[in-house]
Amino acid sequence: MKPAAPPPTLPLRICGRRNAPEIAFLHGFLGSSADWLPVAHRLRAAWRCVLPDLPGHGRAHFPKPLKLYSFDSATQAILAGVQQPVHLVGYSMGGRLALQMALQHPERFRSLTLISASPGLPLAAERAARRRADDALATELEQHGLNAFLTTWYAQKLFCNLRRKPALLRRLLARRKRNDAAELARMLRGSSVGRQPSLWPRLKKLRLPVLLLAGQQDEKYVRLMRQMQQQIPGAELRVVPGAGHAVVEEQAARVTRALDKFLRESSRRKT
Repeated sequence: MKPAAPPPTLPLRICGRRNAPEIAFLHGFLGSSADWLPVAHRLRAAWRCVLPDLPGHGRAHFPKPLKLYSFDSATQAILAGVQQPVHLVGYSMGGRLALQMALQHPERFRSLTLISASPGLPLAAERAARRRADDALATELEQHGLNAFLTTWYAQKLFCNLRRKPALLRRLLARRKRNDAAELARMLRGSSVGRQPSLWPRLKKLRLPVLLLAGQQDEKYVRLMRQMQQQIPGAELRVVPGAGHAVVEEQAARVTRALDKFLRESSRRKT
């Protein structure tokens, strides 16, 4: 029997000191490693920041037969690209991925930070409905193209705070348009929260230092993060003023300060 092939390598941006403690940053749907650069540049004096493009995003395009667009496969590709142990940070879709990784491989990580993320949908009926909805969105993306999809996506209530900042939204859309519609559709189907098992029952098993971040104007995720805090032993919650769901883009400096403080305290606890 042939040995299993190693997971494909994800494109990485590296920022910071070579031998410094390492942080891996996972971006959200429609994003890329570039989303984290404002945070990574602020942290580079004390940390080594590893910023992968997740499958289907940025430069991370793979042959169609390759089943890298599921969460399990993406996890293996991410683990192959980072040193261990590493501090793990994930935003939105990247946060769901980060949480799954921390639960599956806790020995690989020093801490976990989840930003505007959830542990999934608790009910099977909810997951089935979300699968259908995300599959329909993926088809819409393939048929109508990325520009039309972005208009629909950022019209969601979730991004109402971002729409109040038109200059920031224009810069964000310019980055999003560098993606490939067909690749994004593959990842939308493969990484749908409807295809991810609910992680709610496993939150109490987390023993890593955990930081939860959400934008103050993002009522849905502030509520979810408070519920998660009640389940995760010792988890810290920080609500970021002046931000909605796109908290990293809207308040990069505040996110960086909260993250740096948490990571320094986590590193002292672990030594």
